[in-house]
Amino acid sequence: MGRGAVGPPSRYSRRVVANVDRLRRDRGLTVGELLQRAGMTKSYYQSRAGFSLPYNTNDIEALAAALGVTPEEVASPETTARIEMRVPAVPLAARVRRLIESQGATDDELLDHLAGIDALLADGARTLLASATSTVVLDEEVLRLIAHWADVPTEYLTDYTDEAVTDRTDAELDLRDAMRAAGASSIQFRALGHMSPDALRAIAHSLRSGPPPT
Repeated sequence: MGRGAVGPPSRYSRRVVANVDRLRRDRGLTVGELLQRAGMTKSYYQSRAGFSLPYNTNDIEALAAALGVTPEEVASPETTARIEMRVPAVPLAARVRRLIESQGATDDELLDHLAGIDALLADGARTLLASATSTVVLDEEVLRLIAHWADVPTEYLTDYTDEAVTDRTDAELDLRDAMRAAGASSIQFRALGHMSPDALRAIAHSLRSGPPPT
């Protein structure tokens, strides 16, 4: 009998993914370094980190070896505290809304997506978007899930002082907007591969300068 479609990730699944991220940061590894050590491709990892598919026991063993811990430490996130961050509300909310716009979505659509995963995380995002204060305290997982939903690096929201990540992501979003306006698909966007921010902006400018799609 075939297996049914993978449903929304459970709290345990989300904690395992967050635990892998925490262990990676604690050891000072980039995502690329972790994937090289674990023998995983970027697309394979992203499908698990983005909850399209779950990690299996072989993945847990490979990640544990790459991180220098036991498989039990990777697979037992219930003993780790959730990470809360105090963030500047106005600029971070502006970034989130930029991501919502890049998806051609609305605030409510993002909040509904998060609510389908965890109502408390949706409440955190709602607080950020509606905040009238200078800072808010958020569960880091809120920002990670929003970044995965928008298909951008997590650091665009969690490490908003990283100018290189900001510059490249803003350029990718600009190109994404231009390509969508020209009728291009996300698959075509990904096919461009790794290009400099200036090159991405040049393509976006060229698309906007061309004739409108018929």
